[in-house]
Amino acid sequence: MFESVINNFNTPTYVYDINKLIDRVNYLQSKFINKSLVYAVKANTFVPKELENYVERFEICSYGEFNICNKLNINHSKMVISGVHKDEPSIDDMFNYEIGKFTIESIEQFKLLEKMCKKHNKKVNVLIRLTSNNQFGVTEEEVKYIIKTSENIIIDGIEYFSGTQKTSLKKINKEIDYLNEFVSNLEQELNIEIKEIEYGPGLPIHYFMDQEFNEDEFLTEVNNILDRLNKKVLLEIGRSMVASCGYYFTKVVDMKTNKNGNYVIVDGGINHLVYYGQTMAMRIPYFEVYPKREENIENYNIYGSLCTINDIIVKNINTSKLEIGDVFIFKNVGAYSSTEGISLFLSRDLPSVILYKDNKFIKVRDNLKTSDINYPNY
Repeated sequence: MFESVINNFNTPTYVYDINKLIDRVNYLQSKFINKSLVYAVKANTFVPKELENYVERFEICSYGEFNICNKLNINHSKMVISGVHKDEPSIDDMFNYEIGKFTIESIEQFKLLEKMCKKHNKKVNVLIRLTSNNQFGVTEEEVKYIIKTSENIIIDGIEYFSGTQKTSLKKINKEIDYLNEFVSNLEQELNIEIKEIEYGPGLPIHYFMDQEFNEDEFLTEVNNILDRLNKKVLLEIGRSMVASCGYYFTKVVDMKTNKNGNYVIVDGGINHLVYYGQTMAMRIPYFEVYPKREENIENYNIYGSLCTINDIIVKNINTSKLEIGDVFIFKNVGAYSSTEGISLFLSRDLPSVILYKDNKFIKVRDNLKTSDINYPNY
């Protein structure tokens, strides 16, 4: 695949291997027995249609993400409209569709949904997001207030998410104990039934070569912990689902040497390539160089095309002697890179996006000029 991409498409570009993505989803489903998967659309907006038959729901956190899924003809019943900011015009429009569920993350959102229900003369199913003591969700007392005072919403369950890249089974254990206790007390106190819990496990992706991790054992233990939730359990997963299917291709365009070492400039940069925590320069991500050579190993620092000293992709890598025109292929970039980078900086083009499926390439986005966006049109 790599050679075909390099020979047929310009750099920089993203390639998402759909067959690898589906294999990954099937693997996760095999580890989480009797639990449903929810895809967090924010992780990669280019692949939801490919996942429609493999996940139960799509977590949508903005009106923009809703419009993307709408244009892709994603079944509205599979949508969960989430997010810390829900504005009235957007929610008003969404009420014209048979949306599967909405989340409530504040008292204001609760009031807004009640208002829209009355306006459209309909009821909606909701999940109340319980805060993990950050800007997301509502407090325990606010959960009770919403349940007691709701008139037009149907409360199906609780949503809970405390962060990403969690490697601590102890922390997950503690969170599940907390959810069990809270839901049990809630049901007894208010004489209600909580049907489901949507939980964000924050599964870790190991991006760097110096990390060792037995994912198979870890996921088995997580599944055993989740079994203690005596409810329908849905797992909201983004990063862990899509990261491994993505590749970023960027070409060597210049090289120089000074007293501090060998410097390589590529036609991409940190405006396109983002790993968790912005720690790429300090650690070595998984990558390949094309064409492959085995001789004359040298040490290099790889920089992008932005005019800032912060545009460091990776430092002190040992690889065969590089030449202008060589292509770096960075791996595990399926989550967030195409949308989270500082893409408008320096008005450089956005990379094209290619899906690789059943041995065929499908270009789903051409290179886009950001100069048109950054231009003061007056």
